[in-house]
Amino acid sequence: MRNIYRECIRERTEPQTELVSSARFMLIILSILAAVVALFTFVYGGVRVEGSSMLNTLRDGDYLFVNRLASPERGDIIVVRRDGDGGAEFVIKRTIALEGDAIYAVDGVLFRRDAGEETFAAVKEDYLPEPWVDRGANMPATFASEEQPLVIGEGEIFYMGDNRNDSYDCRAYGAQPADHVWGTVTDWSLAAKPFFTKCFQFLAPGAAC
Repeated sequence: MRNIYRECIRERTEPQTELVSSARFMLIILSILAAVVALFTFVYGGVRVEGSSMLNTLRDGDYLFVNRLASPERGDIIVVRRDGDGGAEFVIKRTIALEGDAIYAVDGVLFRRDAGEETFAAVKEDYLPEPWVDRGANMPATFASEEQPLVIGEGEIFYMGDNRNDSYDCRAYGAQPADHVWGTVTDWSLAAKPFFTKCFQFLAPGAAC
């Protein structure tokens, strides 16, 4: 009799236990999904490269993720809004200098004096696909000088494409407002670029080079 009573109790309590466990599992799944959606809505954004000005680092059609909360550092690849005569567009370039920095270039060699420093140093640019040569007023290989460098103003940023011989960038239109930076390309998306490009290249908005 006592065993029968125990079996009855077990039959009544076990379905409730299973129901609670299922509800907890679904709650965990929904919480994870909500966190992922929030993360890729407010923190990370996807972008597809359009153009050739970032060769050989980036190619037309590459898919990347940017961190929209990170402040760009020198050398970071960024997606930035540029307001031109034809309206606003998003471009993807490399950060060259930040507020307070001073730069100049001589025959395709870039020199920079970081804010707070006293001397210039040549910037190591292993990412350039070919020697940087002069391509006219909009794509010079020599600009400013050590005596009269280009000083980046307050709240501004200076960027160029890695493919200097075919990049329309700050050399042509000057330093841009730093708050126009939409995001900084993440190291992990650069490392996994072939995978993301294959999976998501048709889903992201384009950022012109």
